[in-house]
This record gives sequence, C-alpha cells and structure tokens, in this order.
Amino acid sequence: MNAIRAASFAYQVAALSGCLAPTLADAAPSFEPEAICRTAIASVMGRDPKLVQVTRVAGDILFLSYVRPIDNFVWDYRCKIEGNRVVWASEPGRWRDDPKDHKVFFEIVGGGEQLRIIEDQGDGSPTKELFERNQIQ
Repeated sequence: MNAIRAASFAYQVAALSGCLAPTLADAAPSFEPEAICRTAIASVMGRDPKLVQVTRVAGDILFLSYVRPIDNFVWDYRCKIEGNRVVWASEPGRWRDDPKDHKVFFEIVGGGEQLRIIEDQGDGSPTKELFERNQIQ
C-alpha cells in the first residue's frame, strides 16, 4: 500500500510541476535496492549491470564500483533511491539532484521480471532501457 501511495504522490507532484514522471508499474515482485542501483548506474554509464558491484552500504546510500575491462580502471559511484527515482553521484563527486541534472527513474514491469531504467534528459525525449531479471543477477 505504501508503494502505491508513494507512486501516486510522485505522479501528483510531477503533474503539478508540469512533467510526468514514470510511476511504479504495478504491485509486482520488487527488485532489491542494490539491483536497482547497479542497473541504473550500468545504464547511465553504458555498461553491463553484472559488472557493477555494491561495495558498501551506509544507511540508504549504496556505494558501487565497476572495473572498466579495457584498462582495469576502477569507477566508483554512490546511489540512493527516492520513490521511483534513482539519485546518483560519482565518488568523489556531487549528487545529481540539481534541477538541471537529468533524472533517472525506474519501473518494475513484466510481472516483476523486468526492470526499466528511464533517463529523462529534460528535453522531452527520455531514453528507456529494459533489463530482464537474469541480466541483472
């Protein structure tokens, strides 16, 4: 019930602010926050979600990293989930939560077997990437 209220509230806020944010698709089985953050970072960075690993959790903040295969460079990020929005930051770096930053949302679809990552660049043409559960875990 809380997820439905949160999704409804997010939709109402988005509608009032003039933009429609995606909402949770249904009461499907949920993905863990770790899987959502790993997949969102992978999508934003153009990587395979299986490459991104959670290295530490501090409260509601997840610390993630991945090793770029071509040169073994380690990339580190922070991530937190606010409703159906994924807020992230490079480590070290600032949170991508400024109104001018592009926004990253997620939806659980396909009866809980798929996770859709939506990147809203603010220009009215969001990009969407769909991941099957087995692509993430």
